[in-house]
Amino acid sequence: MIYISKSTNIPVEVHSQAMRQRQIHIRIPEELYKKLKVRCVYGDTTIQDYVVKLLSDSTGQHTTERASVLIVEDETIIRESLRDWLKDTYQVTTTENGEEALTLVAKEDYDILIVDVRLPGKSGLQVLSEAKDLKPRMQCIVITAYPSVELAVEAMKVGAVDYLIKPVAPELLERVMWETLLKCKAANNNKAFGLKESASRQ
Repeated sequence: MIYISKSTNIPVEVHSQAMRQRQIHIRIPEELYKKLKVRCVYGDTTIQDYVVKLLSDSTGQHTTERASVLIVEDETIIRESLRDWLKDTYQVTTTENGEEALTLVAKEDYDILIVDVRLPGKSGLQVLSEAKDLKPRMQCIVITAYPSVELAVEAMKVGAVDYLIKPVAPELLERVMWETLLKCKAANNNKAFGLKESASRQ
């Protein structure tokens, strides 16, 4: 049995107790616990089961599934800082221009697109609109250093689920991503449940 607890400002600690009963107690920092919870909710598993999977990785089998994110941002510092913040929880791909972003979207299925409004070449909203045409189910978050009501409205019209102002706090972005993924998962589960109900009535 594995027990997970969270605490503040402590390193990860693993305590083997009652080894005859094979009990393991793990305490982890609160921020790490939150990231772990995001991954587990999206992967539809418990934290305990996820830890068991991590332990089994030592045998060479990797079973963890992570949401995939494409970041389109031409400012290197921002692009890399967001990538470094998210990479422990998500599969992160980055690019600095819209043309390459659309090529990637056409080839891969990303769960979330994070796009800056001002990009060299195609604008962020152009990229968003074309990306949604290619992959309608992909969720999109717009970021900008030049906010306006008009821009926010336009972003929502072309398919953005949220609109964040730079500099973007990584914690805020990750929370928005988490909430977006949870809503998508709930919607998919409801749709699947509806199909099952419909099939059972036939």
